[in-house]
Amino acid sequence: MQTRTRDVVVVGGGHNGLACAAYLAQGGLDVLVFERRHIPGGAAATEQPWPGHQVSSASYVVSLMPEKIVSELNLRSYGYKTTILDPDYYVPYADGTSLTLWGDTTRTAREIARYSKADADAYVEFDSYLARLGQLVHSLLYVIPPNLAATELPKWMALGGKLRNWSGRDLNEVVRLFTVSAADFLDEWFENERIKGALATQAIIGAWTGPMSPGSAYVLLHHWMGSIDGHEGAWGWVHGGMGSVGRVMADSARASGAEIHLDAGVAGVEVSGGRATGVVLEDGSVIPARRVVSNAHPVTTLRELVGDSYLDDDVVRDLKRFRSRSGSVKVNMSLSELPKPAAWDGPMPGDPHTGILSISPSIEYLERAWDDAKYGRISAHPYVEMVFPTVFEPDLAPEGRHIALCFTQFGPYDLAEGTWDTERATYANNVIQALDEVAPGFDKSVEDVEVLTPKDIEDRYGLIGGNIFQGDMSPEQMFCFRPIPGYADYHSPVKNLYMCGSGTHPGGGVMGVPGLNAAKVLLSDVKRGRLLRREDRNQRAGV
Repeated sequence: MQTRTRDVVVVGGGHNGLACAAYLAQGGLDVLVFERRHIPGGAAATEQPWPGHQVSSASYVVSLMPEKIVSELNLRSYGYKTTILDPDYYVPYADGTSLTLWGDTTRTAREIARYSKADADAYVEFDSYLARLGQLVHSLLYVIPPNLAATELPKWMALGGKLRNWSGRDLNEVVRLFTVSAADFLDEWFENERIKGALATQAIIGAWTGPMSPGSAYVLLHHWMGSIDGHEGAWGWVHGGMGSVGRVMADSARASGAEIHLDAGVAGVEVSGGRATGVVLEDGSVIPARRVVSNAHPVTTLRELVGDSYLDDDVVRDLKRFRSRSGSVKVNMSLSELPKPAAWDGPMPGDPHTGILSISPSIEYLERAWDDAKYGRISAHPYVEMVFPTVFEPDLAPEGRHIALCFTQFGPYDLAEGTWDTERATYANNVIQALDEVAPGFDKSVEDVEVLTPKDIEDRYGLIGGNIFQGDMSPEQMFCFRPIPGYADYHSPVKNLYMCGSGTHPGGGVMGVPGLNAAKVLLSDVKRGRLLRREDRNQRAGV
C-alpha cells in the first residue's frame, strides 16, 4: 500500500463513515477508508448464516435516512431502493384478535375505534402532536451542536435562529418527553391497554430501559422523525437487504474519488505533538494523514485507538461515564412457511407479513420483560417485532423458504446466572413461543435460528454493550452532551481527529446524518486553515 500522506483517513466503513467519506471526497479531499470487516456498512449488513439465505443480520429496516443524503450522494443511481412497510405495526393477541396501526392516521383511528372511540379521537390529535414535535426536532439534525463554553456564543446564537419557530409550549413539550416515561405519557392520551401497548414499542427499541422508566418517551419521538419516500413516520425495507446501504454508500464514495479497503482493521491513531497524524493498521502498516475521522464508538476511538495517556483526566472520566448498554437481541430465522396469526383470515401473505408484526399486548407486558433483564435474566416473555423480507424479495431465500428478522428485547449483556452459551437456545425458544401463542403452529415452521446477543453485536460490529445507537439516547447524552461535554461538534480532544459515528449528534439509526455533519465540520476546518495559511503568507510577503 502506498504511504503518501492522505488528506483524510476514515476509521470504519459503517454507513456513517462511508457517508462522511463520500462528502469529503465530493469536497475534493484525498480520502482513504479502512474497514476491519469483509463488507462495508457496519451493522447495516447482509450476510449468509445458512446456504442460500441473504439475511440482514443486525439492522433490518430504515426510516431516518433523509432524502437530502439519498439525493446528494446519488444513492438511487447505485441501486438504493426501498419499499414502505405497510401496515406500520400488526399486533396479534393470544385471544385471536389483533390491532393494526397504519401509516394513514384516519385508517388507524378507525381501527382503534374497535377498542375505544375515545382513544380513536385522541389518536388523531396524538399523531398531529408528535408529528409537529418530530418536525421541530428534525430541524436540529443538521445543526452542529455548540459546546458549553463562552467562545461558543456565536454558535448558540445561530442555534437560537433555528429555534425561532419554536413556541414556549413546543420547548416545554420536548423537555417533558426527555424526562417523562412512555407509560405516563401514553396514559395522558389513551385509556385502552392494547392501544398503549402497541404504541409503547417505539419507546423501548434499542434502549436499556422499560416503558415505565423516566425519559423513555423521547425514544418514541426519535422514531417519529423518520420518513420513506416522503411518507412521514414510515418504515421501509431496503431491497437487497441492509447490506445494500453500505454497498451504495461505498459506491458513491468511490465515484467521488475515495479509496476503500476492506479486511483492514485499524489498531491505533498516530498522535504527535497533540495532533492526529495518521493511523496504524492491525498488520503494522502506518498510514500518514493530515486528518483522521473515526466512525468507531467514541470510547473505542479515544480510549483504545488513541489511549488515555493522550487525554485529560476530565475527558477520561467523562468517557468512563458514557453509557452504552443494551438488552437488544437479534433473532434471525429460516422458515418453511409464513406464520398465520389466529386473528388473520385473509390472503397469505397479508397484513401480518407486509408490515411489522409486533408482540406487545400491553405496557405491563413490556415492563415485565424489562424487569427480567434489569435483574440479569433473559426475558421469559420478550418483546418481539418481526419483518419478513422474502415477502418483498423471494430470491433472498431458497424457493419455498422465508426469512424472519426478529428484533427482540430484553436479553442483558451480563447474565446474573449462567452464560449466553447456555441461555442462547432458551432465549430463542422464548421468542418462538411468544409467536406461537398468537400464530399456532409457528414453532413447526422454524428451520434455522441465529441469535445475536448484545455481546455478539459488540464483537461483530464494534457496538460496545451491544447498543445499536453507539450509546444510550438519554438526555445527558444528547445534543451538546453527545458523546461527552466539550466535544459535541465532531471534534475530539486530539487535534485533527474527528468523530462521525452514531455516538455523536443526532444519535443512532441508519441515517448518515452524523457522517454528513462531521464532513461539513472538517471541510470548514480545511477551508479555514487554507485561508489562515494564505493570510500568513501574505503577511510574510508584506502584502
